[in-house]
Amino acid sequence: MNNTIRILCLAALAALTSCQTGKSTQTACMEMPPYKGSAAFERMKSLVGKWTGESPEMGLMKTEFRLIAGDSVVEERFAAGTPMEMLSVYHDVDGKLTMTHYCMLRNQPRMKLVKQTADSLTFDLTTTPGLNVQKDMHMHGATYTFVDANHFKVEGVSWKDGKASPCGPPVIFTRQ
Repeated sequence: MNNTIRILCLAALAALTSCQTGKSTQTACMEMPPYKGSAAFERMKSLVGKWTGESPEMGLMKTEFRLIAGDSVVEERFAAGTPMEMLSVYHDVDGKLTMTHYCMLRNQPRMKLVKQTADSLTFDLTTTPGLNVQKDMHMHGATYTFVDANHFKVEGVSWKDGKASPCGPPVIFTRQ
């Protein structure tokens, strides 16, 4: 009985790591079709790369966008390696772009795309377990404006005590 359990556990482990090791399984992983997301997701993908921006309150800011998870998730790392480091991830849920922001305020607001124009994407807070919007200070929304291929502007919306709170002026980032 114990040998059967061991064999099943090893088989499960081999299946879980199949895309990480071995010559034959690597080929199977590479044969996956390219991921094609919503128009909004594809727009966020255009930000992949390193960016810098200047803020009167925060000085020089750096952020980096990467594709992960078989190119189905855009990861944004803001101020990597500093006490201000934050992570935002963007991915489609049922064909609609969503965002989860892992904030330095020690909460993880979830947002959904509420408005899309030819040059902007606007996110607003959606149901977020563990976040009390009436008490907890948090990021409540953001608008990304695509100025051109090498510039984008971000405007954040912060909340404190159940209402909008200053989040600083919009910041224009330049591709590095």
